[in-house]
Amino acid sequence: MKLPDIQSLYDVTDATWPSASVASQSGWIIKNGAGGGKRVSAALQTTPSADINTAELAMQELGQDRLFQIRTGEDTLDAALAIRGYDLIDRVVLLVAPLSELAKSTDAQSRQTPNVTLTNIWAAGGIGPARLDVMNRATCTKSIIHIDDRAVAYVGIHNGIAMAHAVEVSKKHRRQGLGKLVMHAVARWAELQGAEFLAVITVMDNTAARSLYQNLGMSEVGHYHYRIKR
Repeated sequence: MKLPDIQSLYDVTDATWPSASVASQSGWIIKNGAGGGKRVSAALQTTPSADINTAELAMQELGQDRLFQIRTGEDTLDAALAIRGYDLIDRVVLLVAPLSELAKSTDAQSRQTPNVTLTNIWAAGGIGPARLDVMNRATCTKSIIHIDDRAVAYVGIHNGIAMAHAVEVSKKHRRQGLGKLVMHAVARWAELQGAEFLAVITVMDNTAARSLYQNLGMSEVGHYHYRIKR
């Protein structure tokens, strides 16, 4: 089965983990992240050679960092930002696999809003209220999948591709195979919704997460990184 291409995964990322608002401006997409992290706040270039000053001003007017997401093929933009003194941060990899290879029945549960226990698991992993707001405002088919009070993940579906976000295991239950189990549960839920693939995103430095996903048979399809002006 042919895997989705990287542009399809970029689209799924934006649909399943949306910004508070998005505006097109002179060759840029300017995102208002409302404190929800880099992924929902970074500017995207839509026209080659669009004026970087325009994007910088727009982000400053929103009270956000001057932050750009650099996707595959945007080497010219990447080099221009480096010359301007922007630091490269957070190299990110996107992985995907057919659901038929991942979906397995487990004792996991599905819900639309997190309870206090799940909120606390996420909070311990650095996923606070602003990122919960990102999940809440997503309009795609979505769910919170959890294995009682031990592991949790948020998943959304766009164009037949499910994407898991915020995969967390309670600290006291780590190293028990729960990351694998919750991913199987996410895949099973997505399969029942009619999706064909499951994708995830992780920073390249997170060797534990990358190992988990690769051991599940997920393949790296592409990447992106950020440039920030400190």
